[in-house]
Amino acid sequence: MTSKGEVALSEEDRIRLADAVESSLRVVKRHQFYLWDQGPVQALLPHDILICGVANGAANGLEFHHFCITRYFRQEHFDAVCHPRDGLIPRLLELWYRSGEPIMIAPADPPVEGPTDIATMIVRNELRNVAAHGTRDAEGRLTGYFIFSRVPCEFGPRLAYAIDLLLPIFQATFTRVLLGEHKPGSAAAPHRGRPITRREVEILKWIKEGKTNNDIAQILALSPWTVKNHMQAILKKLSVQNRSHAVARAISMGILNASHE
Repeated sequence: MTSKGEVALSEEDRIRLADAVESSLRVVKRHQFYLWDQGPVQALLPHDILICGVANGAANGLEFHHFCITRYFRQEHFDAVCHPRDGLIPRLLELWYRSGEPIMIAPADPPVEGPTDIATMIVRNELRNVAAHGTRDAEGRLTGYFIFSRVPCEFGPRLAYAIDLLLPIFQATFTRVLLGEHKPGSAAAPHRGRPITRREVEILKWIKEGKTNNDIAQILALSPWTVKNHMQAILKKLSVQNRSHAVARAISMGILNASHE
C-alpha cells in the first residue's frame, strides 16, 4: 500500500488524460468500454486485467464484471476472486475501508508486500499484482470498486495518482454501459417476469455460505432433486450461469445481504 504524496502530471500525461476523458463519452456498449480501456487508458494506467464492481441499487452490493487480454486469467479465477466469503475482493475491500486510498500489492518471491493471504490469492488466481480503489456516495456508501491487475509499471505515487484521477471516469463510463444493458428489453437485463421466491432466497443464503445442493437438501428437509430445480430457476431468473454469479447478482440486487448473517 502506497501513499500518493505530491505528484504532478507531465504535459504529455495531461494530454493523455484529456484524451481518455473525452473518448470515454463515446462509450455506450460493453465492447466499446473494452476498447477504451485497452486504448486511451493504457498510456496512463497500463494493465492486462480489469475487474469492475458497480452498485446496482442494493445497499453494500456490487455487481462485478471483468475484462482481460491474458489467457491465464480464466472464469474460474474470476469466480474465486469474487467469492463473497472466501474471495480476494472482500479482503481488498477490508483494507480499502481502513485507508480510503488505492490499495497496491505486488507479490514477489521474495519479498511479499501486503498481507500474506492476499498475496497468495493474487498469485494463485493469475493476477500477478493488484492496484484497487473504490468510490463512495455523499453518505459514504460504496458505489464502485475497480481492480487493475498485471500492471507492468512501478507501484508508487504516480500510479496511485493516475488511479485517483481515472476512477471517477471509470465509474461513470461503466455505469453508463450497465444502464444500457439493464434497460427493459435488453438481452443483458436480468429476467424480471417471475420474482425470486422466499424458498429461493433461502437457498441462495445457504449457497452463499458454501453449502452444496445435498447439504441444502438436508438442512431444509427437501430432496436434492427439488433443490436442483430451485437452483435452475434461480439461475434463469437472475440471468447468470453458475452459483457464484447467482450469489453476486443477488447481493447486487439487494436480494441478499453482503455481510455475514
